Parts: sequence; structure tokens; C-alpha cells
Amino acid sequence: MSSGTGLRGLPVLQVYRMDDDVYERQRRIWNQDRIGAMRVLVGGAGALGNEIVKNLVQIGVKRVYVVDFDHVVASNLNRCLFFRRSDALRRSKKVEVLARRASQINSDVEVVPIHGDIRDLGDDVIRDVDVALGAFDNLHARLVLNLRCYERQIPLIDGGIEGLLGTVQVVVPPFTPCIECSITDMDLQHLWERFSCGGEATGLEGPKIPYVPMTGSVVAGIQVAECVKVHLGLERFKREGNWSDSVGEPMAGKSLLIDLRTGSFYAYDLQRRSDCNVCSL
Repeated sequence: MSSGTGLRGLPVLQVYRMDDDVYERQRRIWNQDRIGAMRVLVGGAGALGNEIVKNLVQIGVKRVYVVDFDHVVASNLNRCLFFRRSDALRRSKKVEVLARRASQINSDVEVVPIHGDIRDLGDDVIRDVDVALGAFDNLHARLVLNLRCYERQIPLIDGGIEGLLGTVQVVVPPFTPCIECSITDMDLQHLWERFSCGGEATGLEGPKIPYVPMTGSVVAGIQVAECVKVHLGLERFKREGNWSDSVGEPMAGKSLLIDLRTGSFYAYDLQRRSDCNVCSL
């Protein structure tokens, strides 16, 4: 094959090599070697967790741990990319289905399913990860993950969804407030409620949470973008007090409100609570 020059003077063989590189377009933006070494924990394997894992395997992180204790049901299918009707009929474990199908997208990435409660997650997993992403559907699980991450100084990018509304909060221990700092009295009142994605509650009855797939796509995309920004820029931030120029500054210490009804996005600063049991100790 000829090695003449093509467009912009690039050798033809070099163009072919570029096309063969899965991550070539990403290398123009960031250090792909660092992305390829990143280990991430995803809490929740439902709709938001599906979208997050999809993004992580596409950008080529090293390892993704996914923890959830639920099984696939039919009502998951309108919003969970990796689940099928056959999975719902068998009531397959969400994490196992998600790990198997996500690995088919990119075999470079190790997707590790952990079927169980976040409260029982081993310290070996927490110690192994660089960043955690929250995709739980209840406050109690969020607060457990928040505590585990803050104890180990692991950045946490938390996401939440209700209908066409979404939120993203970026926690970077010890520099920012944690999730517990922003909970309200109403949140505390419902702290022990646990609504599954199918609308089933443990111990308490309540309404099903409305969900459409578009909101999950937007929230998960922002979460993974923030994950990348934190991971690539944190060492520099600790050393110099500013973030990476190539990917930008993460929304550390902020919460982003997303309203797809109006197409509006609003980020606001969070305040650390002086009596917070997690980050003010």
C-alpha cells in the first residue's frame, strides 16, 4: 500500500492508523492514558446507572464496579439501555446483565458486577476506586455512599432524576460540602423509604417516581463529564489550587439543576453545614 500524503499532508498510512484507534478523537482533548487507568464505582444499576456505565465503557476507563441489589423487571425497559424483555422474565440481576452487555461494547474495560447492598460493599473496592458516581433512587443509599467516599477522600458525582427534572452534585473531599449538608427536613422524614424502579417500597407505600429516558441521558452525560474533569484535574488542584485547562473546571461544591421542560440549567453553590456528621467532623 502506498504511503503517500493525503489531506493536510498527513501520510495515508497514518490516516488509516488513526481510524483504527478507538480513542483517537478523545486523545485530541485529554490524556487518554490517564482515562485508561481510571477505576470507577457506580452506585445503582437502574436507568441512570445504565447510561453512566455506557459512557464509561465508551471512553475506555480501566475498571467499573457496579453495585445494586435489584433485579430486572418489565417497567425498567423504557429507560435501561442494556436490559431486555428476556431479562425481566428471568428477573435477572441488574448488575450481571449490565456488566455482561456493557463489556460487549468495549472489551478493554473490566466491568465488575457486585450484587448486594451498598452498606455491605467491601473496603477493598472503595480503596481501589478513583471516583464514585451515584445513581441510586433513594436518599439512604446516597448518604451511605457519601459517607464511604468522604471517609476515603474519594470524589463523588451524584445524580438524581424525577420526570423531566434532574440534579448533579459534585463532592470533592475534603474541599467541598458533602451530600448530607444539603438534605432537608422533608428528606429526613423520608430517609428510610426505599422505592425500587418498579415503584415497590420497602416498609412504606408511596408513589412511583416518574421517569423518561431523555433525562437520564442528560444527567449521566454530565456526571461522567464531571468525573473526567475531577480525575484529570484533582492532582493539579491540590498542588496549585486550579483545575486542568484542557477539560475545564468541575462543578466542585455545586449542585446543578436541570429542567428539560424549559431547557434550563442552573448551578448554585452549596454551603457546608457546621453540624454535618460527615464533612464537618
